[in-house]
Amino acid sequence: MKLLIIDNDEGTVITLKALLTSYENFAIDVAYSGQEGLDKMTAFPNYDVVLIDIMMPEISGIELCQMMTKNYKLSKIPVILMSSAIPMAPDEYSQMLARDNSLTVIKGVIEKPFIGDELVKKIHQIAFNNHKMKLA
Repeated sequence: MKLLIIDNDEGTVITLKALLTSYENFAIDVAYSGQEGLDKMTAFPNYDVVLIDIMMPEISGIELCQMMTKNYKLSKIPVILMSSAIPMAPDEYSQMLARDNSLTVIKGVIEKPFIGDELVKKIHQIAFNNHKMKLA
């Protein structure tokens, strides 16, 4: 499974890569800014899931998701937003974001620090659901 992690905090990226690869052999690319992430997705729009930090300088995670939704190829890539400061329960926040038509790429929200089992389960669920939608 091919993942892209977009987060400006190098420590978070290192931790997340170590956590995910301890569960299984994910192919993981990394971008340290919204623009770098956008460039990587444009060059390779076949990521199974992209994990994006909400709070980043220049292009925030929300702004990046809005850009993705407007691009036909990128709008097919499912996103899990990551944050250490979600203003409500992650499931409620995810439902609130899903109601915004400019954020249709967002399929889940997770809080930092990460719980490995939950994160891997969410990645698999979102990738599986996205694959089913492509076949339909």
